[in-house]
Amino acid sequence: MQMPLHKVGIVVDQGFGDRLADLARVFHVWVVASGANTPVIQSVWKSALVDAAADPLAVGVTSFAAGEGESREETCARIAWDVDEHHNESAHDPPWSEIEVFGVKLTAALRDVFEQLGATACIPTQDGFICRRRPSDSVPSDP
Repeated sequence: MQMPLHKVGIVVDQGFGDRLADLARVFHVWVVASGANTPVIQSVWKSALVDAAADPLAVGVTSFAAGEGESREETCARIAWDVDEHHNESAHDPPWSEIEVFGVKLTAALRDVFEQLGATACIPTQDGFICRRRPSDSVPSDP
């Protein structure tokens, strides 16, 4: 029997704005707080979208702050570990099988981070990249 999939998003684009609402209806999105993103984050929270979901980590939004002077690549690398912690085998059933990143290109350093988290494939997209792993892959170790 095939394990169900669990997709998570990471948005490091501070101008992502209204596109966030549509994503949050399909999968859970971790998004950087900003002038354009925060009003949409708050709107999703007020919508009771998560309250209506059987699994509160299947849809909705988690907000995080960009570090002072941090590049998008550095922000993505840092937050990837938090996403894994909240959506891995120890925290969610099923654990994440796909993480889609918006707002930063796939680099060797980011590929390394996601491979440490168990990704077996990382594919560039127009807006960033997607990392996938097989549900049976082992639990990663901390950085």
